[in-house]
Amino acid sequence: MSKQAMNFCSKSRKWVPYITVILSFAVMTTCNSNEDAATGNLEGSGAADQMEVLMITGGGWHDYDAQQYILSDGITERVANVNMTIDFEAGTDDNEGFISRHEDTNWAQEFDLVIYNMCFADNRDVEWSQRIVQGHVDYGVPAMVLHCAMHSYNHHDDDDTWRRFIGMQTPNHQNHKPFTVEVLDSGHPVMSGFPEEWETPRGELYNVDRMFDTATVLANAYGEGTGEYQPNIWVNEYEGVRVFGTTIGHHNETMEHENYLNLMANGLKWATGQLD
Repeated sequence: MSKQAMNFCSKSRKWVPYITVILSFAVMTTCNSNEDAATGNLEGSGAADQMEVLMITGGGWHDYDAQQYILSDGITERVANVNMTIDFEAGTDDNEGFISRHEDTNWAQEFDLVIYNMCFADNRDVEWSQRIVQGHVDYGVPAMVLHCAMHSYNHHDDDDTWRRFIGMQTPNHQNHKPFTVEVLDSGHPVMSGFPEEWETPRGELYNVDRMFDTATVLANAYGEGTGEYQPNIWVNEYEGVRVFGTTIGHHNETMEHENYLNLMANGLKWATGQLD
């Protein structure tokens, strides 16, 4: 072999590792891109949109310290691409809930859905609750209202804004004891996979004075305290905004149950138009 040929081969060998690395990176990038496209990975293909979800929580009488994680973990494990923001500004001692986020109607514009799991029973400010609801209407943001959200924002007063938004009115609840949830509309997508009857591990059944015409009751439970059936799962539409609601909750043992968390996932999907 000539000296020139030997020099060329020697120089070529120096480039081999770099060429191999470049080719390997190209193959890996192509494979990862294909995998992302197949699985809907957000960072890979951008095929699936991130869903921005806000949870408003806090107030007294409930273990919101634990429930914020029971709900956020349970939902994100069951619904893909959810980014959960938790607003716990009120803490567990504030039963009014004058949180800074709700000082104007623009608070809702950055979110795709809002979950209310709080107990602001002492908030009697009509303009405050009207502003919250108006934020949902202005930006078309759906909601999920859970348990004591129904006993928040003027639930004892004359203004109907919050009650019409959630689809019902409840004055109080019965004694703490388990109750049996009975499905009324098994064909509704929110109730998909939910058993026809489910006895809650623990319970605090709410008494219901009225359901508004915009609401559809999906399940109820017999209340021994009143001798009547009480609606406890429903869907509502308020000025074009979807609202999923349930009075079931209060105890961690109930909220961390598979049936409850599956219901939360279905409620979220229905409210955001993913189930019809």
